[in-house]
Order: sequence, then structure tokens, then C-alpha cells
Amino acid sequence: MAEIGRFLTAMVTPYTPDGEVDYAHARRLAAHLVRAGNDGVVVVGTTGEAPLLTDDEKYHLWDEIKQEIGESTVVAGAGTNDTRHSIHLSKLAEKAAADATLVVAPYYLKPPQEGIYQHVRAVAESTGLPVIVYNIPGRAGVNITTETMLRIAEIPNIIGDKEANGDLTHTARLIEQAPSTFRIWSGNDNDNFHIWCLGGYGAVSVTGHLVAGQQKQMLAHIQSGQIAEAAAIHRRLCALTDACFLNGSPSTIRYVLRQLGFEIGAPRLPVVEPDEAVGATVMAEVRKHALDVGVPA
Repeated sequence: MAEIGRFLTAMVTPYTPDGEVDYAHARRLAAHLVRAGNDGVVVVGTTGEAPLLTDDEKYHLWDEIKQEIGESTVVAGAGTNDTRHSIHLSKLAEKAAADATLVVAPYYLKPPQEGIYQHVRAVAESTGLPVIVYNIPGRAGVNITTETMLRIAEIPNIIGDKEANGDLTHTARLIEQAPSTFRIWSGNDNDNFHIWCLGGYGAVSVTGHLVAGQQKQMLAHIQSGQIAEAAAIHRRLCALTDACFLNGSPSTIRYVLRQLGFEIGAPRLPVVEPDEAVGATVMAEVRKHALDVGVPA
């Protein structure tokens, strides 16, 4: 099994001026993120506007980016609220040589816990790829309970959980009770410090577009027991994280990247960029930070 990596950025999807997926720039951006310190990228997650992309666009993004970054990780956002569709996308991800898939809790339908379990199990059993479950009740409308996640952890190719339910007690119980091989990636940047201190494995980040090096330094400090040093980084980055979500995600991070010179195009509707006043507030905070992701030529 490929090493997935501790720190991954959920990458935005670049578009051309006429709104088509810009595969060439997607390759450049992914390579740039790896050079900046990311262990890899999640491609076509929420930040990548998964609901707004066709299956063909998703497949070609996974394929092109994996070709570009080689040994670095590509996690394919293959989860939907339709089990059969998620299985289809997982097979496309495998064909594209992705390293793993990310399978979100079924959204909108709000199934009971048994439905969530059966959905995840069916998707996992359809592929030979490692699978990371994504728990984000704020978007999915339903939380995967600790009890259900512990059942899911017994499925052989389920390797972990991207945890974004904001409940640190839930996360602590999961880390305490799950097998040691079941890894927890933080799914909220402002929870990274806390989840890592609890024993979490890594993070799937949005601000990793901008400050991957600083986030990884925080993780290294925690691993070496330098908690005060890690906490100082966390405190400094909280305001940046808040700014990068001021108009929601992926709207705000796309706006920041465009302001910094990344040619990623406008988002697809219904995603819209911040208005001038919100944008000014966001960039005023961004300019206070040492961004360790340089602007591409």
C-alpha cells in the first residue's frame, strides 16, 4: 500500500477563462503544492468543486495530476450521496492510478447510521484502493458516530478518517478505540493543533495552499513534544484560516489564490467570489502572514 502522507492540501480546480477545466494549470498547481511541502493533494474534493464537475473531468484531473506529481500522493474525491455512482467514480480513480479515494458521508439524503455503514462498505469493497472516510456533518447533514466509524475501521481497505465534525471528544474516543492502523486526518485547519495533540495522524488542509510549511512545522513540533512552539504557530494561523473561509469554501481560497497571481479562473456557479469589501478584509489578513507557497510564474 502506498504511503498516503500526513499533510495533504485539498486542491482547487483551475478553469480556463471560458469555464473549462484547465488541466495544464492543474498540473502546475499540484506540482507547486508538492514543492511547497505538501505530501500530496486531494483532487476533486469540496475545495475542488466536486459537485460541479463531470465524471470525465474528474477522471482526467486525477490522471493528469498523478502523471505530474509521480511519487507524491493523489487522493481522489470519489464519494457522492449515490452508492452506485461512488463505486463508478472509485473505479475511475483506480484506472487513473490514484493512491487512495476520499469517500464522504452521503449528503442531503441524511441516511441512518446503518445506511452510512453499508454505503461506505459497498464503495470500499468495489476497489483495491485505500479508502479514507470523510466525516463533515456541516455539509453532509449527518454525522458519522464514533460507533459507526469504529465499525467502518474494521473494513480492510479503509485506512482512516478525514474528521471535520468539530467534536474533539468524538475524535479523542475514536483515536483511543480504533486500531492503530486507522489514521485520523484533521479536516478543519483550526482543529489541526488539537487533533494532532490527541494523536491524530495528519491533515487535509485548505490553507495548505498558502502555509503548508508552517503547518508541517507545527506537526513536527508536536511529534517532538515541543507543544508551546506548536501552539504559537497555531495561534498565529487561526486568523488566516478564518479569513480563508470568510466567504465560504471554496469561494474564499480561490479568491486569495487569484489575488496572489494563480491563474485558476473564476469558480463555477453557484460558487461566487467575495465582493470587494469582503475581499479587502480577507486580503488584509493574508498580507500579515509569511506565505510559504510562492506565486507561480
